[in-house]
Amino acid sequence: MKMNFKLFRALCLALICFFTFMSDGYADDQRGVTSDTLKIGVIGDRTGPATSVSFPIMDGMKNLYRYVNEHGGINGRKVNLIIEDDRYSIPMAIAAFKKLLYRDKILALMGPGSSAAAITLFRHIEKEKIPTLPIALNEKIVYPVKRYIFCPAETYPNTMRLLIDYMIEDRKPHDPRVALVYPDNETGKLDLESAIERLKFHKLTPVTKEVLNPGSLDAASQVMTMKRHQVNNIVLCGFLAQPAVVLLRELKKFKMDVFVFGNAAAASEEIIDMTGSAAEKYYAASPVASWYDEGAGVALMREVTLKYAPGTEKPYRGKFYTIGWVYALVLKEGLLRAGRDIDGERLVTALDGIKNFDMKGLSGPVSFSPSDHKGMNSAKVFKADPGSGKLVPMTGWKVSK
Repeated sequence: MKMNFKLFRALCLALICFFTFMSDGYADDQRGVTSDTLKIGVIGDRTGPATSVSFPIMDGMKNLYRYVNEHGGINGRKVNLIIEDDRYSIPMAIAAFKKLLYRDKILALMGPGSSAAAITLFRHIEKEKIPTLPIALNEKIVYPVKRYIFCPAETYPNTMRLLIDYMIEDRKPHDPRVALVYPDNETGKLDLESAIERLKFHKLTPVTKEVLNPGSLDAASQVMTMKRHQVNNIVLCGFLAQPAVVLLRELKKFKMDVFVFGNAAAASEEIIDMTGSAAEKYYAASPVASWYDEGAGVALMREVTLKYAPGTEKPYRGKFYTIGWVYALVLKEGLLRAGRDIDGERLVTALDGIKNFDMKGLSGPVSFSPSDHKGMNSAKVFKADPGSGKLVPMTGWKVSK
């Protein structure tokens, strides 16, 4: 009997040790989580047509997490950021996703930046239950809500509404004759729809709609058509900096002195640098602050960045850098709230619990819930100042109506 009791006690001790070991092993075996590391994937364009946008975004992410790691990491773990190139194409985005998920076994994903690629990956993201923050600001990213997909920033349609409201309600133009200029792609067409809808709200109809694609070297025919229609306000839908530069130069060349309004992707200091006085009447809306704006969050971003890259205060980093920093910061907050015993499901729950997260001037507040994965509901309107090369805020953080 005594021997049996000793055997029983030894067996219990062995079982306790076994399950303790298994528990520790299981914790270390969570996807993307080791005892000292959190693996986060990033999909962005490193060799394709959108590098001018994606490189600053990725730089912002890398610098934020470098700073986090130097200050102890997140709940005792360092962040290992693994970046894959998708060349701004759907097939490469799918290949990058598979590599990050199955080979690198990441915990969470940021990107891709292409709306089309992000939408294509939806079913894979949901099937594999990988928390994802696509960098595309398309409303299809967040509506209808998808459990594993979050967008920290304001979307293009809402910034377009704010932009047109500012054009009509704040500037109060006499007899506004509005032209809409857009690229012939998904982002351009969706932004065009938003602009038409908001103009209709103000009882206006565009007098002309012109196509200007990325890579275009001139916009003479588009400008001549707008001149014929006596356009006095131009709204750029789904634009990047390059075609905006081409258009502003052509407007100046043909002595067409009109106001031009760009959405978030065209809120770029690069446009001012490359057009000078042609940007005198250029405005743009963005959900994030400029590099040189006020606010504790912006000041920290500058301080940290210049610590890693001293002497690079100018030329000013654009708003895409801020977007990368903001995305990394919001994900960092979710990782922190998820705690030490983290996995994908706990991260989703933690992100859903973020309410009115103070971005300290980097943007308006960020909130998520299980029924709403669009984090922001505000943006600012900025005006180009060719003298300083800055985009000067004309409004505070405005909520779309």
